[in-house]
Amino acid sequence: MNKYFYSLLSAILLTGATYAQEASPGDVMKFNQTDLNGTARFRGMSGAFGAVGGDLSALSINPAGGAIFNYNTAAFTVSYVAKNNKSDYFGNKESKNYNGLDVGQMGALFVFNSYDKDAVMKKFTIGLNYESTKNLRNDYLFRGLSNGNSLGDYFFNIANNNHIPYDVADPKTNDGTDAYIQAGNMAGYDGQQTFLAHETGVILSDKQDGVYSANYATNSAYHQARVFTTSGFSSKFAGTFAAQLGDRFYVGGNLNIHVVDYTQTSRAIERAQTPGEDGTIDIMNFYNSTYTYGTGFSFNLGAIAQVTDELRAGISYESPTWYSLKDELAQGLETIAVGKEESEYIYPQVVNLYDRYRLRTPSKYTGSLAYIFGEKGLISVDYTYKDYSNNEFRPKGNNAYKTLNNSIANTTQGTSHIRIGGEYRIKDFSIRGGYRFEQSPYKKDFKAYGDLNSFSTGIGYSFGNSRLDLSYTRTAQSFQTSLVDMTVNNLYSAANIKTRDNFVNLTYNISF
Repeated sequence: MNKYFYSLLSAILLTGATYAQEASPGDVMKFNQTDLNGTARFRGMSGAFGAVGGDLSALSINPAGGAIFNYNTAAFTVSYVAKNNKSDYFGNKESKNYNGLDVGQMGALFVFNSYDKDAVMKKFTIGLNYESTKNLRNDYLFRGLSNGNSLGDYFFNIANNNHIPYDVADPKTNDGTDAYIQAGNMAGYDGQQTFLAHETGVILSDKQDGVYSANYATNSAYHQARVFTTSGFSSKFAGTFAAQLGDRFYVGGNLNIHVVDYTQTSRAIERAQTPGEDGTIDIMNFYNSTYTYGTGFSFNLGAIAQVTDELRAGISYESPTWYSLKDELAQGLETIAVGKEESEYIYPQVVNLYDRYRLRTPSKYTGSLAYIFGEKGLISVDYTYKDYSNNEFRPKGNNAYKTLNNSIANTTQGTSHIRIGGEYRIKDFSIRGGYRFEQSPYKKDFKAYGDLNSFSTGIGYSFGNSRLDLSYTRTAQSFQTSLVDMTVNNLYSAANIKTRDNFVNLTYNISF
């Protein structure tokens, strides 16, 4: 069997596992957080557009803003992102970067005016807009000297706590791929982890069936590291209808289709600082690649009132997003024992295809105020409430998802999001700035993610019927991750990752 996994892809086999793979509460966050992407004007004001309207990306906050357009409009946005990740694991600090280009937004909206001066509906608009809601491409790592649990404990606990039979750990076949498939068919994900560990000598069969002994250094500190490479995106297609009722009231709604395409590849690596006796495992290299893909649906409703000639107030609701998702998983494990130069390895030519599952994310409520200084500019404030404890994996009857949902409900909370933005016009030029704050979705004792802070600035120049806008956004947030992702009772100390995302957006906007 070839040692290198990527050379096996041409002969890949597919198999269905009995149970869902090990998931963690942190997995849900990639479906809940957005880059607040969109037009450069929108980003330059940190997305504080709930009562402003008149921008294609503003429709994602409050679709009633579509009725504020006076002319047919189209816009296209290119986004550049530079990400910096700094990790701290037991005092050891590392840094890793990523940068790339993305299509941030593109869309158009059409205005239909009523020429009946007595009509209640003065005009209505129909629009279609695409936005990249989250750039999921990234690279980060952590490493350090841990005095805690060994990577081997992950496999040892799965095998013993679930009493995995020896027939699963050591199927009667010399073909590693067939054996891995059999282990999955007999005992699901837990059986596969037990087989990988037994095949590479991490655990050994003991005297009683279903009981295993550890074959790695258990009285040692461990040099540990994990390297991540993520790729993919989440995006949204929104269809909008909005109407102006009378002279001072605007209403609207969106129907949204969400698309997710995400791959996370990681290697968890460990070397014992104090090796055991000959034959015990000294070095482990655990490979995982998870591919998640699917679609979702949500809708928005909103209203904007022109309280005075200068003051506008808005209110909007965004429904939960109902996702339908699938996961694919490829794995491998390589070990080196004390006294041996060659490694033991098993990289099965298998991609596990798991049953489709559903995820419901929380709804959001937004209140907005904007003050318009005639033709000179504006200042705007949005407040959003979102309760992350309402995230829910389905089907509820699945024991793995039931445990995961309980963990999410116990560790997450309702949060406040604030966006403040302003714009000032000098003839054909516009100068913009903004600030965005999002409270951590986790309770105080479970800070898997910290508060998000972001500031932005931007400029624009009007050519009459068209406009060119440029913005810069800097976002900072910290999160925690560990050597192996586990649903509950994580064995490993957390690594702290501080992220700094820098976005530059360029938008061409034309009215016709």
